[in-house]
Parts: sequence; C-alpha cells; structure tokens
Amino acid sequence: MAETVKIDIRHGRSRLSLSSRLSSSIGRNLIKDLIEFPIKEFSCAGNGMIREVTRDARLWRECSSRKIIVLTGLIPALLDRHEQSGVEVKVIDHRRFRKRQILSQTVLRNSSGDEREFLLAIKNNPLGQIEVSKRDEIVQRTLEIAHAFPAAKILVRASRKVDANNLCNKLRLEDPELDASVKPPGYWPAKPSRILFTCGALNGGCESKDWDIILLPDPAKAVKKGFFGSMRIFRDYPYRCYSFISPSISLCPPESLLLEAISGRIIYSNVSHETAVQVLWQKPPSAPASGIKKRCLEWKQKSYWKNDRRNDFIAGVARAFVTNNTKKLKKYGVPFHQGKPHFTNPNTPKVVILVESREAGHELQKRLPDWEFQSNGNGNVDNKQITRPEKLIITATWAAQYGIEADVLIYAAGGQGIGALQSTIGESETRPYQAPSVVIDFADECDKITEEDVRDRRKGYRNRGWKQQEQGLSSTPGKTTKIPVAQGVTL
Repeated sequence: MAETVKIDIRHGRSRLSLSSRLSSSIGRNLIKDLIEFPIKEFSCAGNGMIREVTRDARLWRECSSRKIIVLTGLIPALLDRHEQSGVEVKVIDHRRFRKRQILSQTVLRNSSGDEREFLLAIKNNPLGQIEVSKRDEIVQRTLEIAHAFPAAKILVRASRKVDANNLCNKLRLEDPELDASVKPPGYWPAKPSRILFTCGALNGGCESKDWDIILLPDPAKAVKKGFFGSMRIFRDYPYRCYSFISPSISLCPPESLLLEAISGRIIYSNVSHETAVQVLWQKPPSAPASGIKKRCLEWKQKSYWKNDRRNDFIAGVARAFVTNNTKKLKKYGVPFHQGKPHFTNPNTPKVVILVESREAGHELQKRLPDWEFQSNGNGNVDNKQITRPEKLIITATWAAQYGIEADVLIYAAGGQGIGALQSTIGESETRPYQAPSVVIDFADECDKITEEDVRDRRKGYRNRGWKQQEQGLSSTPGKTTKIPVAQGVTL
C-alpha cells in the first residue's frame, strides 16, 4: 500500500490524515519547515545580562497519532511538498460559501484585461496575497472586490488610524455611493457599514458572522503576535481573506510563513520585480574584538552601538552624502550619471540613518550634531505631522511606526537579517512604497558573530531582489573621536 495523505480543507483550519505507512513523526518531518519555525526570545538573566532563548513556534496541532491540524492558508504549500516527495494526496474541500461571498458573474462578464485576470484569481482562490506596486493600487483592488461582491460585508484591517482614514477617504472619492466608513474609537457599531476600516483590536463587539471578506493592507502588521492571534475569530466560519503586499516590503521567512498561513499564497501580480535599489557594502575600520562570545546587551554596545571607529566611519559616510562630496561618494561605489550621483534627488538627497536603539542614535548624533534624532514616537501622532528633515537619525522602533522615507538609507543597525527594514520603507502618502535609491550597509568584522550577521543581511537583500555591490574604503584603523559617555541613555 502506497504512502497516502488525506487533506480535509475547511475554513480557517484543515486536517491532514496520514496513512498507516506514513507515521506521524515521518509526516511531520516531511513538512516541518512549512508548519513550524524557530523564534528567538530575550529575557533578563540578572546582573544586567540578556539571555537569548530559541523555541519552536508551531502552526500545527496534533489531534491524534495520525491526524494533524494546520492553518488552511498553508495547504497549497503542503500539497506541493507531498507531491514532490511521491506521497499520494487525496483532497476534499469542505468549504461552502454564502451567496454574498460568491463573485458576481455579471461583473466578471463585463470585465476585461487586467481587471478580468484579477477577478478570476479572486474567484478561484478564497485566500490569497495580491501584489501591488503602490498604495493607491490597494484602493483600486478594494474597489474591484467591492463591486465584484456587491452584497458582501468587507472588513479592512489597517495598521494605523491614519492609514484607515486615508484608505477610506480615497475609496469614497473613487465611488461616493459605496457604504464605507472608519470604525469609531472604543466600540463596534451595531450596524456597521458594508465596508468598514479598522486599526484596533477585534474584541468588544466584532462578530465573525458579520463579515464575508477580510482585507489586510499591511502584511507586516498582520503577522504581529496580537494581530495574528485576533484572526482566530474568523476560523471555522465562512470567509475570504486577501492581503496586499509590495515587492518593496520585505518579510523574514517566519513572517512570510505566518502571512501565508492566514491569507494564502500569492495569487495575483502584475508588478515588475526589477528594482533600482543598490546596496553598497562598506568596510569600516577594524576594531578590537569585544571578547564576548554571545549576543547580549554588552556585546551589542561594544560591537555596534559604542564602537567608536565604526561610528566615526558611519558619520563620515553620512557627511559625504549631505555635502555631495563627489570624491568620497565615488569611493563608496555610488553610481553617477552626467556627473551627479544617480539617485532620486542628487542635489538635496534625503539621508536617513537607521539605528537599533536610542543609545546608538545618541552616539551618532554626537558626531552629527546638526542632524535630527527621532526615537520612540507617540502612537496618536498623525503621520502628516511628523517632521522628516533631509538629515535624520531614527531608531528601528520609530521606523516601524512611521515608516522610512529616504533617498539614501544608511543601515547602521547591524544585527541579524534586515528585520528593521520590514514594512518601514516608503509608507508616506506622498511617496507610496518608494524604496531608497541607495542603501549603505557595513561589512563588520569585529568577531564571528558580526560576520555571521553580515552574511544574514546579504541573504536578506538577495531575497528582496536588491543589487549588492562590494565597495568602499579599505579596512584601516581610523581616527577615534574621544567623546564623553552619554548619561541616562535608555534603550
């Protein structure tokens, strides 16, 4: 008897039933990387030390020795994996949809070209990711979905109130007759609009039966723990769910997996993945090894945040861009066109330095006193009220809240992967999803850990499709600026 797997597809959660020849351990190992992933957590271990712990995060549950429950969005990937492994798969789709969740055939017949292709993808896939190149496309696709499902109740879960308001206003401008509104703060309306925009929690009155289609315009927010967990209310109840993603937004592998779990695979895209973004790797002056052999607060301070030679070098790179120092820019590998640096605003570029912590930001600001430094922000501040000067230092937490808008991004945060860039680039309404022309990163060689970090970031840029160039000054000891230690700096 051949090895077989029976897959019962249901709303929210589906079940894999393994044959007697395919034991539960073999079955899990076959798909382990698709249903679980390691995550790192940090806790205080006393004496001011930070302890790092790795544990497995699971997107599955074993309900018996041969039955596994998984989130339905992962089913296409699981099907592919079993078929590639020669395992026979039997699929039964138990999902049934209400009349208002079925795409209008009249609308489909009257459509053509790109719109028709998009509607066919929606019709054939209750879950899916939709690629867009700019934020206005989210409005257009939402409008097409609303017209294709004329009776459906649609819930749009934005990341911030300002985003919910902007998306709703633009939608109503496109079609003033649409019944669309933003959820009032503090309570759920007894009779919500047909299209409701919200950015808060779903508790306190949100009922799964009230909604037919869930739209997620911010994938980076959708995979956060609280947001992801709140989607449980829609499980086991008929619904469609679509997320909007952009090539300029990068998710790490675990986050991509989480997004796929709740909204499925990419089902539609007419976006070109070619990008003009260039990552220019610089080699900062060598610095003595920290002597610390594990990641902790002290190691971060010595390797990145308070590494004087590294900070002096980064400050020098920043000055070269804002002063348009042609000689140095060419040494850094910046491309030129007709005698000018080849990026969006060659004469007055907006240069942003991204750091991991307030402590790191203060260290750089001492070297760049005329630069503005922004760290922890107020979540109630409207994005339009935020100042974005041409010379700016920001923390990763600030960037995650308000986005990055830059012609040149100097990535001083270091660390593993490019997590600090996730969903942070170009979220301005005036320059939607505009990635920087140039990203400057630093090939640190303090110890084996920093070298490993560099390899991880290279991989992250590669996955994003950004071009990388090895360039920059040779690794020579640099002049160290003697400055007093900052007092009272918090993370």
